[in-house]
Amino acid sequence: MPKLDKLSFEEMIGISKKMFYGGLLFLPFLWLVNFIYFFRQAHRPTAPKQLKQYIYMSLAGCVLWFIALTTWYALYVNRRTEWGAIGDKITVVIPKGS
Repeated sequence: MPKLDKLSFEEMIGISKKMFYGGLLFLPFLWLVNFIYFFRQAHRPTAPKQLKQYIYMSLAGCVLWFIALTTWYALYVNRRTEWGAIGDKITVVIPKGS
């Protein structure tokens, strides 16, 4: 990634926009990187609103993905045995035990 001090705000918006749309392709980690990478630049007094919009939408998307994946993991761990054959089919490694 280029140094942010050398980029114009239009170039920053372009990169942030690409990272936001990349996150829509099931890459939520890219949203987190987008937020962290542009956070300081977006809080400058001269920063355009569009840059703030993309980084905060990225943060919201990342948080929603985290909640969805955490919920799925909790359901899967607690209910896998109740799902029977389907639970076994989606399991990569079947744990041994009772």
